[in-house]
Amino acid sequence: MAPGASGITSVRAGWRKPPALAFATICSVPCHRPKTGYTSPMAHLTVSTPKELHDLCRRLQSAETIAYDTEFISEGKYQPELCLVQIAAEGLLALVDPYTVPDLKPLWKLFCDGKREIIVHACRSEMEFCHRSIGRMPPKLFDVQVAAGFVGNEYPLGFSSLLRQFLHVTLRKTETRTTWNQRPLTPLQVEYALDDVRYLEALRRAIKTQLAEQERLDWYYEEIEHVKRQLKTYFETPQWRSLPKISNLPPRELAILRELWLWREEMARQRNIPSSRMFRDDLLVELSRRRTSDEKRIAALRGMQRQDLGRLLPDIVLAVTRGLELPEQDLPIPPLRSSYPQYTVLTQVLYAVLGAICKRNRMAPLLVGSPNDIRELIASELGTLPESITPRLATGWRTDLIGTLLFDLLHGNKSLQINYNSADEPLVVR
Repeated sequence: MAPGASGITSVRAGWRKPPALAFATICSVPCHRPKTGYTSPMAHLTVSTPKELHDLCRRLQSAETIAYDTEFISEGKYQPELCLVQIAAEGLLALVDPYTVPDLKPLWKLFCDGKREIIVHACRSEMEFCHRSIGRMPPKLFDVQVAAGFVGNEYPLGFSSLLRQFLHVTLRKTETRTTWNQRPLTPLQVEYALDDVRYLEALRRAIKTQLAEQERLDWYYEEIEHVKRQLKTYFETPQWRSLPKISNLPPRELAILRELWLWREEMARQRNIPSSRMFRDDLLVELSRRRTSDEKRIAALRGMQRQDLGRLLPDIVLAVTRGLELPEQDLPIPPLRSSYPQYTVLTQVLYAVLGAICKRNRMAPLLVGSPNDIRELIASELGTLPESITPRLATGWRTDLIGTLLFDLLHGNKSLQINYNSADEPLVVR
């Protein structure tokens, strides 16, 4: 079908509403383009009304897999602003405009019905929009970035790098810093957006084949469930404990900090600006340390001289007062310490061994574990880790990869030697 024919809006046409029979005919889009150069415009559907979204969801019901990606703007916003949703499924390419179809719940519910696998790259943003809308994430999720970490030495890899490595495809990435909230979209913007989804199914097949050959599919699916649990916790838990330099704050000061953080989040949400622009992190922490609700002392704090903050002083005083008056039994519990500086040298040695294990098994070290994971493992073995913490390296698929090697080194059952005969494997465990 020629570009612009019934049912297709071509790249050359830019961003425009498709004709009434937009979903009557779907054309198949090839999975691969030449390694370099520009190909003809990609045929695709545009979805710009609730009815068209309903028709698209109905069409996608029979799909075994759906690939999707999002374009958004986060600069200067309280939360990322969704600007575009791109979809690829069984020869169908579609762009959904959230400005003309603000209620995307039918689409998110389709992704979360568990009847098909949803394919993404670097899933955090895609999961955030879905969870923000319906409070759920797809139960069947294939993140090509996470999966690739199980069959290579690098993680996380960008989408272009994954395409070159697994499909030998090179894309023109000219619209990375584009203004996605402006309409109409240019032909180059449309091409860029569609490129982000049209290869995802082929990429999934290539990576999944290697995972199966190396018997690591189960490892991947275990890890992606862990990733989703982490994201769920992040999306649903107030993040005041993530503020810097609060590890030594006692419960009363943590209570003040929490009240100030909640106040700041609400104000930032109302104004749709980043929280840190609304009120600096270090000011929150310092006000918590001072334990004062005296307006003059708060106003005298260095950094509080910004003109607009003067109007907020009564609200700040109220937040501090709530923290000061909170009953003892309701005070926040200080976080468990999980940093063990006395293990620094030992951590460095074992992390080097972990890197050698990963290299030998073509696994990305950053996917397997961090230096802090090594510290937790050491602390567990030496009896200084709180009982409520289970070392990450001692659970799940990581134990299959590492075995007892790190434990044997810790307990002197094996020794670490220098291998002078191999620059690729300079450390040998015997």
